[in-house]
Amino acid sequence: MNFITKTTLLVMTFSVFLALFQLLLKTENLKQNSVNPKTKPKNEIFQAILREKEESIPNFVSRFKIKSFELWENSDKLKMEIKY
Repeated sequence: MNFITKTTLLVMTFSVFLALFQLLLKTENLKQNSVNPKTKPKNEIFQAILREKEESIPNFVSRFKIKSFELWENSDKLKMEIKY
């Protein structure tokens, strides 16, 4: 093979590598930018359930039960770490 053929093959191989690398980067961006509609944002998942001063205790208890049940239902989807 002459020099021009080797150079052409090298450039074509390099361009295919760059195209595959760009596709890999695009898929990583799509994974990070896509939001699953079933999941809540991370800042909402572990928010503390606090009673407001104006809220009555029975209302707080019912709201706490609802939130606790939602957390229990989705517990297999959550990765929770216990920190002491």
